[in-house]
Amino acid sequence: MEQNFNGYEGVNVTLPPQKQRKSGLAIASLILGIVSLVGLCCCGINIITAPLAIIFGIVVLAKRQEGTGLAIFGIVTAVLSLLVIVGVFFSIRELLPYSEQIATDYMQLIEDQDEVFPAYEADGTLPDYLKKYTEPPYSDYFAKHDITFNDIMDALLEQYKTGALKNGYVSVGTSSGGSDAGGQVQVDPDSAILLPA
Repeated sequence: MEQNFNGYEGVNVTLPPQKQRKSGLAIASLILGIVSLVGLCCCGINIITAPLAIIFGIVVLAKRQEGTGLAIFGIVTAVLSLLVIVGVFFSIRELLPYSEQIATDYMQLIEDQDEVFPAYEADGTLPDYLKKYTEPPYSDYFAKHDITFNDIMDALLEQYKTGALKNGYVSVGTSSGGSDAGGQVQVDPDSAILLPA
């Protein structure tokens, strides 16, 4: 746009077109999407933030507001976080009916670790409350993921030796003898469910 200002005859000043500010909804979608992905381990916070990120992003795209790139990135990160939650749920759904018992046994194991792990290392002895994990339905679940309860105990024993088990949360690799099981086992203190990654 050219404007001729009085007093400056013959001087034309060209003003650049004003850029619209990025949509607040686009920025909100981006932030909530990132929080959804990063906050996966924080008590399921993405159950709230992911849908909001998706809704805000869709509004930005539908209204063709500025910041569509931010909105798309927010939607993608939110959807990814929801897919991870769904994947985890389906991987542990068979153990959900036993989750309360698993949580109780895990907390007991953490309390008794100074007695349980030395005895386990010496001759493979398990306390009575852990022996059930070597039998169905638990052993069937572990077999689907090419691990055994002894693999889990071996991994926990390593964590015990390094002192990492004292905090009640571990993420350890497992291997089952000659198999190529290389799966990961994660123990979440809130649910104390064994999660194959």
